[in-house]
Formats: sequence, structure tokens, C-alpha cells
Amino acid sequence: MRIIIVTTSYPSAEDDASGHFVETEARALAREGHEVIVLTPGAPGRSFERGVIVERLPHGGAFGAPGALYRISEKPQRLRGAWQFVRGARAFLRNEPCDRVVAHWILPSGWPIATASAAPLEVVAHGSDVRLLRLLPRPLRALILRNLLKRGARFRFVSSELRNLVADAGAAELYARAHVAPSPIDVSSAPDREHARAERRIDPRERLIVIVGRLVTSKRTATALSAVGLLPRARVVVVGSGPERAALEKRFPEAQFVGHLPRAQALGWIAAADLLVSASRHEGAPTVVREARALGIPVVSTSSSDLHEWARSDRDLFVV
Repeated sequence: MRIIIVTTSYPSAEDDASGHFVETEARALAREGHEVIVLTPGAPGRSFERGVIVERLPHGGAFGAPGALYRISEKPQRLRGAWQFVRGARAFLRNEPCDRVVAHWILPSGWPIATASAAPLEVVAHGSDVRLLRLLPRPLRALILRNLLKRGARFRFVSSELRNLVADAGAAELYARAHVAPSPIDVSSAPDREHARAERRIDPRERLIVIVGRLVTSKRTATALSAVGLLPRARVVVVGSGPERAALEKRFPEAQFVGHLPRAQALGWIAAADLLVSASRHEGAPTVVREARALGIPVVSTSSSDLHEWARSDRDLFVV
């Protein structure tokens, strides 16, 4: 098949962590023998990356870390760039024949972009897009869901909680076209625990706690840091960057902030840890939690998404 994946987040380089779960899915489809084209914001041009064709379109700086909503609120003129990407992506889909379209994020990849193609459509909902949808005025929200359903779209939600939220938003009929499946993750670039700790010069007797994620209000990094501060003789490392970093560094001087890192290095910190802590309450299928558990690292997290359900069969995932 010829499959086009539409996404607003995709790695811009080999060590970029953005949208790595979309990249993992694209590469898996390519290995199955499909021709895969990824349509994403970036420096304009086409490249061939790990078996996948990547078509990048201009976006005026609207997309990227720490997230489109923050970037546009910081500079409202970036909204023009977001619309530029939407127009360009719709034009691409109208002119590029394919057998299937996969749109990661309901907004704007599913609607209004992917509706420009006549090919069978699957829309993948991750979390931030569902919550954005619920913030829209009810008539607009209903219009978007009605258009996707009329278009014949099928839906994949990364958690059952997200599927329920969309149904509560006024589209209960999409249940018949929806299923739940977390996006695939790949932690093969992470070192083993011994090498991860040696590379970071961590004493074998040292207790290491890591917090990983964008430093934005919704991730509640301050709550996580306040909690781990209660533990004696623990080294705390925060991996990630964002608008809250300066304030967090000032408030928690005992923590080590290493900033935004290439994904392999971020996975190295997780692999080296004794514990990963997450205080975010607004997630889809929390990637960092899944990465930690895939690497055998215990996790303490506040209740979010389907974590309570996952914890039933995972004795090292503690939901508080």
C-alpha cells in the first residue's frame, strides 16, 4: 500500500525526540513493505529517512517544542504559519494518490487536513488534541466530529479515557469506529543500566530519581519535585526544557536540570534511574512512563489516563 501519515510532530534529526512514536510506527509500516510518506512541518523539502519518505512543509514556527499552543500564545503571528502548513498539507493530499491516510492528532492533522484526501482515513488521538477539542465551542466541536464521521474516518485512541472524553464531547456514535491502542515505542537506543550509570558517573550506592518531560504547567513538575524532595539522600535529575525551567531551578536548587536532550541520552538517564516520577494528570498514554517500564525502571505517577488499569498487571507501576 501507499500510506501517507500526517503529523504535526516528527523528528527533525536522528537524535530529536519529537514525535518519535510516529516515526516508530512509520518505520514499522515501511518494514512491512508499504510505501510510507510522512507529511510534517519543517524546513521545506523531501528526504528519505530510515525507509520512510518525509515531506516537510513550511509552518512559520508554529510547531515544535514545547508545543504548538504555547508557541502560538507566545507569538500569535505564528497562527499564520499554522494555517500555511494546513493549506500546504491539504494541497499535497489532494494531489498525491494513496491507499490510506493516518492522521496523528485530531486537530489539525485529522481535521481539517486529512479530510482533503479521498483515501480511507484513520485518526489517532493522543491527548492534547482531545483536550483542545473539548475546549472548543460546542457547535464547532460538533462540526469537526460530524465532518470526520461523514468522511468515514476510523479512530484510534491511545487510551480508553480519551475515547470516553470524545464520546462525552458529543460523538458517542464514533464508538463503533474506534479502538484503543497505545502508539508503539522503541527503547532499543537506550544503554543497559550498568553502562547508563557508568557513563553518568553515578555511584552504585547512589539513589537516582528522574523526572522527564516538557517543563510546562500541565506537566506539574513542581509537584513531582516537591514529592521527591521528601526522600532523604536522593539525587534528583530533571530531563527536559520549557518556559518553567528558570522558575523551577530557582525554587528547587538541589535538583539537577540537564535540559532538553537527544532521545538516546534521555533514555540513558531513565535507564540509569532507580525510580521515575511523573505528576502530570493530563496524558494520553504517557510515553515516559511506558519507556521507563520497558527499561525495567519502577514508576510512581499521579493518576492519569489508563495508568490505574495498567498498574493492575504491573507491580512496579505505582499510581498515587
